Amino acid sequence: MRRLPPIAALLSCLVLAASPAASAQTCNIADRSVLLILDASGSMNARLPNGETRIAVAQRAIKGVAGFVPAQAEISLRMYGAQSAASQKNCQDTHLAVPFGPASANGGAITTTVDSTKAQGYTPIAHSLGQAANDFAAAARERVIVLVSDGKETCQGDPVVAAKALAARGITVHTVGFVVDTAARGQLQAIARATGGTYFDAPTGPELPETLKSALGACKKTVVVIPAKPQPGKLRTTSATWLASHAVLNAETGQQVGAFNSSRLEMPLPAGIYEVRFGSASWKGIEVRPGETTTISPGVLKVEAGVFVHATVVDSETGEKHGRFDNVSTSVTLMPGVYDLRFAKTEWRFVRVDGGRTTTLRPVAVILAPGLKWKSARVTTQDGKEAARFDAVTSRVALPPGDYVVVVDGNRLPFPATEGAVFEVKGQ
Repeated sequence: MRRLPPIAALLSCLVLAASPAASAQTCNIADRSVLLILDASGSMNARLPNGETRIAVAQRAIKGVAGFVPAQAEISLRMYGAQSAASQKNCQDTHLAVPFGPASANGGAITTTVDSTKAQGYTPIAHSLGQAANDFAAAARERVIVLVSDGKETCQGDPVVAAKALAARGITVHTVGFVVDTAARGQLQAIARATGGTYFDAPTGPELPETLKSALGACKKTVVVIPAKPQPGKLRTTSATWLASHAVLNAETGQQVGAFNSSRLEMPLPAGIYEVRFGSASWKGIEVRPGETTTISPGVLKVEAGVFVHATVVDSETGEKHGRFDNVSTSVTLMPGVYDLRFAKTEWRFVRVDGGRTTTLRPVAVILAPGLKWKSARVTTQDGKEAARFDAVTSRVALPPGDYVVVVDGNRLPFPATEGAVFEVKGQ
């Protein structure tokens, strides 16, 4: 490979960095081998504001690829999270669904495959990238991966470290963040940056088809690595879980290099890729640069209700526990992500928590007023499934929004409950 003279290399970097059109430029992709990687993890079942699920929009976007890729371009499809339910915790769940072939021939196979896809599993991005390196034919010319994901790594390995290995083999990764939180966006940006690729954002959902089209036509950037300056960078967090320690690890060696807690929110570190343990999960793909400060910002999930809320906070995809609301705790500090609140017999699905923000939920309250005489009382859904039960010590319950029926001694009282609604049953 011909090396640029030092001055020319530096100018190349500066021109690319300074040009706002560099990431938007469209290149000829007729001679490319393009591997699409689609996130089919459980979080893709979350609904967008327009009512569609994320996976439905992604399916539509992927099916349209063959229509705007040159007929002679080689394309293929790999998916992760599509073969195993989240309960199986399968971090090997990635497969080459459609092998490489000309776009003119592969369009039908890709359409058939994505139409039958069920979003259900984990998000093994690092493992998928590692497997993807072997999907390309040895004779492939320009090898490009376009990764579409709505979340961050939920398995072992660090996806940015995996991306660096792909870059060493001449593979470019463009990433598309599909309604992502701040932690996932930072991770996907670092994956693209490590390979000379570009990050594209689809922040609300319906724009995904056009965003994917831009990613497929993106040019590879000329990346020239200049030796790092000797000074370290810094890693800081805006908050930490009270009375908890968050281990900081070097992602490439796995060694712990420090820890954050409520009294230590910043530390100097050599330039590199790091992860921070946050409860039962890890915040991965955190890039620290020489002389710069990288900041990670947790979010806060808070509940406000007219009754005490008893619920467990779990990751929507993995089911891992991250906190609990009870008579004492009404807020939980969390890594950005998508969570469920599990009440005793029902749950509040796909609550998004973003970095540096407080997400406040107002559960529904059902109250049996003092003085009301009753023998049996419960709350059910419209189809009769029990959502809560009252007893000698429980006269108030909190629930997620829903279409309920309050049943008191055989009296059925419909209660279509929006967030924060209160339903009180009184005697005459």
